[in-house]
Amino acid sequence: MLVLFDLDDTALKSLKTGTGTNTCAYTCKEARGDSAQIRLLERSTEPIAYVVGSSHGAKFVLPGQCVCVRAVVPAQLFDTETTNQTDVETYKPVPGWPADSLIVDLVMQSSQNNAGTHDPLYLNARVTVSVDMRAVVRNQNYNTRVYEGSAQLFDPGEYALDARIEFRNGQWNAEPGQFTPELHETHMRTTLVTNALVQSTVHVERDLKHPTYLQRHQNLPLCTDGAASGRWIPEKNLPASWKQWQYMRPAEDRRVWVPYHCRLRRISHAEFVFHMSRSWPSVHWYGDSNSRRTLRPFVQAGQWCHTNNSMRLDCLCNDAPKYLLPSEWYARMPVPHWYRIHTQGVRRDEVYADLRLKEQPPTDPRPILDKDPIDNHTTYGPDYVPPGYRLRDDYFDLYYLFTRGTLDLQGRHWMRDITQEAIALYPNADLVVLQMITWDVAFGSYSMFARSVELLARRLRDVYPHAQFVYRTGPYWCCRNAEDQQKKYTRLRFASFDAHARAVFRRVLSARIWDVSGPSSQRPPEAKRNPENMSCLSAHSRSELVHLDNQIFINMLVNK
Repeated sequence: MLVLFDLDDTALKSLKTGTGTNTCAYTCKEARGDSAQIRLLERSTEPIAYVVGSSHGAKFVLPGQCVCVRAVVPAQLFDTETTNQTDVETYKPVPGWPADSLIVDLVMQSSQNNAGTHDPLYLNARVTVSVDMRAVVRNQNYNTRVYEGSAQLFDPGEYALDARIEFRNGQWNAEPGQFTPELHETHMRTTLVTNALVQSTVHVERDLKHPTYLQRHQNLPLCTDGAASGRWIPEKNLPASWKQWQYMRPAEDRRVWVPYHCRLRRISHAEFVFHMSRSWPSVHWYGDSNSRRTLRPFVQAGQWCHTNNSMRLDCLCNDAPKYLLPSEWYARMPVPHWYRIHTQGVRRDEVYADLRLKEQPPTDPRPILDKDPIDNHTTYGPDYVPPGYRLRDDYFDLYYLFTRGTLDLQGRHWMRDITQEAIALYPNADLVVLQMITWDVAFGSYSMFARSVELLARRLRDVYPHAQFVYRTGPYWCCRNAEDQQKKYTRLRFASFDAHARAVFRRVLSARIWDVSGPSSQRPPEAKRNPENMSCLSAHSRSELVHLDNQIFINMLVNK
């Protein structure tokens, strides 16, 4: 029997719109387990994870209901292979975040329903729901730590836990000057002797009329939320009636990101620019190499690494500084004439050749239906021509302003660079995009970051009193070490820094959130640990995910 959490009217409205409150917030509080059973589990000498049961629950969960997951981790004083006692005593998690870094997923094992038949829409789907774990109690008597997290499940099938320990005792938060332990994942035991209070699996019933059922997806409203939750579905499982423009391009494992409560459409760059030129003709974009990588598809009208399973170096990870690729590759780099990406205020050696200012005519009389050359062998045409769009006589200006987060590094610092005098050099911004935490996670202190983000947000509010803001979240970091121990990359460091930045930018700037970490966090465990991706030791995403991230951004701005 599983503990359920039924949704009230407010939560149901939130569920339908994809916005609003955390509908699973009280799930674990409702999980009234037997205290004797809990004490027995807390005596465990090995890490375990299970779905919490309840005597008043039901055997099958309905779509949209929530379940509670609990993990028990024996305390560990220190690991002599990676550090020493003095180091362990100095590691401190970010306030409010757990001491142990646990990566816990509920993974669909089977699409079999309660009638014993398989649903072809979810066959071998491996739908994955990531569970954020929080500390609830540390049992001093048994020297264990107990964590809980809740998850809302929609897609029909049987789910099992995949639970692993990344770091212990706050070691995931190595601050400047501290040794950075290497990541060594430890599997937690999830196959327990089950009863009414302890479950190893959870089964979601099929409801053909539920709005999140995949067959009904095209009935949902268009996505205007850049942080809509969703899941990955094999492309071959999608209904045959779906057109290609009705879903995103697949990732390297041929799975497609499908939001639960809204639908994404594949928007052409022609339509995007048409919309931007009329709504936000001047964009100021603050970011680092992740933003530079994000802009690569823009300057090539979506044609960068656009073929599936591209194994080029820049497609997998490193977006190709000039010294890594032949110079003639850059000479052939096309820049669509309707994009005007400027890089004033950025040292030339900080920007790759394809993002440097190029002289472009402000208008182009050719009809949009004429195909533009991409290279010597390939042409392309827009996927969609918006109504009333006949001549390509529009454009928007994007000013790419390099930043190193809140840190003062290599001559760049926001206190000097984001001022009324500096911004006066450019046209007034209609839209400001912020992407910033990578350098802070790598080299900064959380306490200093927390103070600086507040000051930065106020400065931005003063410098851009009439602009709208979009905050692009930090990347999802998983399952690998950084290229050097000077960079403090861990999953929870990225998550904790990002959570604080989101909260501040929402409060001070009313910023819209463009979440690039959410889809990656919901990938199946084997996709998160794809050997092809493990060699990428920077905080970059492979090209298939960059294209998805960009489409989420474009849908957020264009859809009504």
